[in-house]
Amino acid sequence: MLVTYDGIVVGRRGVGENSCFIDILTDEQGIVEASAHGVKKLNSSLMSSAAIFSYATFCLNKSKGRYTVNSAKPKFSFHGLGSDIEKLALASYFAQSVRFCTPSEQNQLEDNHDSLVRFMAIAMYETLNTEKTNRSLAAVKSAFELRYSAALGFSPNLVACENCGRYTCDNGMYFLPRKGQLMCADCLNPDYDGIRVNLYYETLHAMRNIVFSPIESAFKFTISGEPEKQLAAIAEDYFLYRTERTFTALEYYKMLVGGTV
Repeated sequence: MLVTYDGIVVGRRGVGENSCFIDILTDEQGIVEASAHGVKKLNSSLMSSAAIFSYATFCLNKSKGRYTVNSAKPKFSFHGLGSDIEKLALASYFAQSVRFCTPSEQNQLEDNHDSLVRFMAIAMYETLNTEKTNRSLAAVKSAFELRYSAALGFSPNLVACENCGRYTCDNGMYFLPRKGQLMCADCLNPDYDGIRVNLYYETLHAMRNIVFSPIESAFKFTISGEPEKQLAAIAEDYFLYRTERTFTALEYYKMLVGGTV
């Protein structure tokens, strides 16, 4: 049976001299593992489409629960990521995240969810084009982590104070990352011994933009200085805590940027 999916290659493993297995992120089936025969040959028509980070339309042959790439038509190439080691490491972290956290054989568009493939493509584009967009890699990383957390079903309550319902508070707003809640300073119990973060206004504005905006606008916010550092720390901690995972690609990226997030 032939099936056709738009997808992004988020993993690749060599098999023998000329073939490989590729992990394709799709909206219809989550992560699909497919074999690509002869892809390492110089004259292979699949060479570019089966490369890591490739965004293409894949025609797959499904037989006995296994997939084989029949043909592929490239949609967009992110090969430029390879020219910058920090961008490549960050993109690898994104790919590793969706590879391990997105289920297989499960429709990702159920319950009116946004296209995960489109979100991933936007994240890769933003990573590749930070000079054009004037956004830092740290901001792109934070946007990916928070928005993907929401896509996985871990969306924090950033609308208003969990207790009184106020959108903002003159005395400040706190984020309780383990609860995924906002609490205004007036409502926060002074005896609360859990983790709490006194948010900069810019941080809260960026978090709301990331989680609630249409996916094409989730990365479009302006932040710098201490609020950007606070956002980076919150987003990474929240994502890793909710997914209960660590990622080798993240550790490598942090090593490259000097241990910062």
